[in-house]
Amino acid sequence: MNKETDGISATDAADNPAMVSISSLVEEATAFLRSRGDYCERIVNYISGTWRQFREHCESKGFESYLPECRESFIQSLSTCTPPFKPGTIRRKEGNLKMLDLYFRNGTWEKGALEPKPDLSAEFSGFITAQEGFLKKRHYSEFSCKSIRKQTNSILNFFQENGIKGFPDITCDSVSAYAITLKGHAKSTMRGELSRIRQVLHNAYLLEYTQEDLSAYVPTYSLGQSQSKVKIWKSTEIGKVLEVVDRSNPKGLRDAAYITIASELGMRSKDIADLKLSDFDWEACSVSFTQSKTGKANPLPLNEKTGRAIIDYLRVRPDTDCEYLFVSMNPPYGKMKSLNSSFDKYVNRAGVTVPANAHHNLHSLRATVATRLLEEGVSPDDIASFLGHSDRESLHNYIRMDIGHLRNCALSFEDGEFV
Repeated sequence: MNKETDGISATDAADNPAMVSISSLVEEATAFLRSRGDYCERIVNYISGTWRQFREHCESKGFESYLPECRESFIQSLSTCTPPFKPGTIRRKEGNLKMLDLYFRNGTWEKGALEPKPDLSAEFSGFITAQEGFLKKRHYSEFSCKSIRKQTNSILNFFQENGIKGFPDITCDSVSAYAITLKGHAKSTMRGELSRIRQVLHNAYLLEYTQEDLSAYVPTYSLGQSQSKVKIWKSTEIGKVLEVVDRSNPKGLRDAAYITIASELGMRSKDIADLKLSDFDWEACSVSFTQSKTGKANPLPLNEKTGRAIIDYLRVRPDTDCEYLFVSMNPPYGKMKSLNSSFDKYVNRAGVTVPANAHHNLHSLRATVATRLLEEGVSPDDIASFLGHSDRESLHNYIRMDIGHLRNCALSFEDGEFV
């Protein structure tokens, strides 16, 4: 290694490839990767392992400073070694090297940071602010306001990229052009996106940004039934998933805890991720949290199974000042951002049969809890209160899934009379 390259960070030397050593680039990028907490430990180890292989290859070739030729040499070696790597493995490692190169050039590999969108026009920006105030007056939760703001930004950015900087310039053709960009997406995605642009244009009319309701321009397509299939879990199936979780390590105990919470309390996955240590009252055996979707508090009792799973995890939880219950197992032990990926992994390991095209992520356990309570004879009003719904009308989707009880409600018709 050249002495002049020692101690120089990759981000400081991005404009001068000769100034950064491959060793320091890999070391700095690995530290950045581990500090973010965006990936599970297995993925972090795989990506950083590829970078170590790259560094070792460069050392064997005598490369010291990072150059594009170094990366090309490494990728070529993957297909010429004995035995050669599989094509899928090579593609994954190429992606890992692209991350390293983006970090070298930009100090990050996040798409939004690498390709920032231009600022919206004054009229569009003013509408976003006005819409947020409008939604808050209608008691939308902070989570819903944030979600709608993000969707609105995306829609208005599309219009602006196509030369439209104000609502008066939006025409039926421009709305149709946006709809055409959805071609090829799943039906549920298309339905959701069309609903979002319809809401944005209708709000613009209500807030007097347009003289006519432009939401009428949004096309309506026959996209099939609006209700997607949801996996309703049997108790034995949930048991199989929990059985394959390795509880001999902290990560397994953590994952078992949040799966148990979802299967016993029917909480939304985001609400589980947002749980704080201060939300628990161990003397009263209860947990009280603010729902992300409604912004309302929802106190729930903790049964012995759920409480035991949480306590087992707390005994091995990393020593961190993070206020959230579920944290990453990698330093700096920040809040977990996603729970579904690990759950999907355990479902596959357990070999549970899932109906074709049925949603079977962590949120499906919420529908399962509702269905189970209904089967046990709990009133719809009590179920709505337990799940944190504002009214029993929200339970219609769950009741629709309880085919057994619907059969019991069916009427027979014999000889022209109901029996």
